[in-house]
Amino acid sequence: MNKIVLKVIAVALMACGSIGLCSQTLKHYTVRKNGSSELMDLRVDSVDFRDDLTRVYGKLMGRPHTSSRIDRLYITISGKQFESMDIDGVDMKRWFQWEDDGLIPVEIDFMPMKHTGDFEIVVNGPRGEDRWIVTNAKRHVK
Repeated sequence: MNKIVLKVIAVALMACGSIGLCSQTLKHYTVRKNGSSELMDLRVDSVDFRDDLTRVYGKLMGRPHTSSRIDRLYITISGKQFESMDIDGVDMKRWFQWEDDGLIPVEIDFMPMKHTGDFEIVVNGPRGEDRWIVTNAKRHVK
């Protein structure tokens, strides 16, 4: 009986280990705005490339005590464009208010993809479009 329990535990640990190997979380990103819009900025804390999704962790930055809205959000990576599946922190197509510090923590989900270098995130709203070039700073250090 003990051998069966130990085998089950060993298989479970191997499965958990293999799930972890399929995930890659990258930090140390810099974001450069592409264009002249002054709607909002993005600060990327990390990006989690997983088998089930790609999640961007960061903060939206805007002018305190004003309102904004995100109608469409997509990522362009390796020449392919992917629409956001979900965003936590604000609701798509609903107005939100920037608080005193002008920061809103967000988690943006995209379909699963492989990290192949820099990427661009584009946000559209009723006041126009913002584009951010996202670069992993550690990948570009020589």
